[in-house]
Amino acid sequence: MTKLKPLNPDKRDAKININKVNTATNNINCNKTHSPNRNIANNVIDKHVIDKIYLDGFPIAQYGLYMKKAKPYRTFKIPVDAGFSCPNKDGTIDTKGCIFCPKMGRPISVKYCNVKYSLKEQIEKQIEKQKGKGIEKFYIYFYPGTNTHGTPEKLKELWDFALSYPDVIGLSIGTRPDCLEDEKLDILEDYVKEGYEIWIDLGIQTMHQRTLNFLNRKHKVSDTVRAILNCKKRGIFVCGHIILGLPNETWDDMMKTAQILSKLEIDALKIYPLVVIQNTELENLYWKGEYKTLDEKQYIKLVCDFLEHLSPYVLIQRVSKDKTPDEIKISPEWRLHRLRILNEISNELKRRNTKQGIYHKDKIN
Repeated sequence: MTKLKPLNPDKRDAKININKVNTATNNINCNKTHSPNRNIANNVIDKHVIDKIYLDGFPIAQYGLYMKKAKPYRTFKIPVDAGFSCPNKDGTIDTKGCIFCPKMGRPISVKYCNVKYSLKEQIEKQIEKQKGKGIEKFYIYFYPGTNTHGTPEKLKELWDFALSYPDVIGLSIGTRPDCLEDEKLDILEDYVKEGYEIWIDLGIQTMHQRTLNFLNRKHKVSDTVRAILNCKKRGIFVCGHIILGLPNETWDDMMKTAQILSKLEIDALKIYPLVVIQNTELENLYWKGEYKTLDEKQYIKLVCDFLEHLSPYVLIQRVSKDKTPDEIKISPEWRLHRLRILNEISNELKRRNTKQGIYHKDKIN
């Protein structure tokens, strides 16, 4: 796939005033961030549905519960591998990649999410399997790699094909904040206008620049702010990926990330622990004793704290990860399975007699 040159930083941020977002570690004024999505009538998360989730006694705005209440049919995200590289690995920006990412890329355990199958085979095999379980409608989730790292023409070709299936109602596209140029978002906005539901799965990790630099992410906090605002003004939903327990981040740092994303009115989050994987720079730091992973109790407590400081209207798609094969996982040693961890977190919030958003200033009663 054709490589894109990195955007000129000055040109990239020309249309978004991110100077009001102070990204100093201990002095971030969340009140000066805003989102323009209030004027988009049909492409917002329904807060009334989320209110019902809390009224039913659930302490978290779980995405799965939301979808069951908001949609008249059962849905499923089909992960596909379209063969995208990462600009932080292929030389477009850098060749080292992030310190937590193995050189061979993210390991995927879903059988048909594999480039050895054509995109057509990946989609059709999984639709067939899920229809056998009673699933009626589908999103195509472009998962491994940076899935907007290509020419607009090539991306449109792939997206058009994925949306050509009659039971596909939308896309979910995994990417980086610095790979969402206007011409690509314009294509996605056209799909929104046609009635499709479009999600960007955005690799945020943190809202602190010094941490991004340490991770060798090679993008800025301003890229993240710009990406969220530009998506939302087009009616494109954003699900941010956040890692808790990053090197050198304090409890206050992580709570500040929750507060900033709440002010930006991000639609959803996936929250993960930092996992040490073989053949990464993070593994070297781990064996040198320069980084230690969170134990299970620490992580559960931290996620609960994070959720308490997050807006109650941010949907939570995940609170852990279960796609890291044990044979390449160095640490942590506890079982990461997301449903088990979700239950533990829900139980801890109930034990505290709190819920998501309890310490957010715009919390519901």
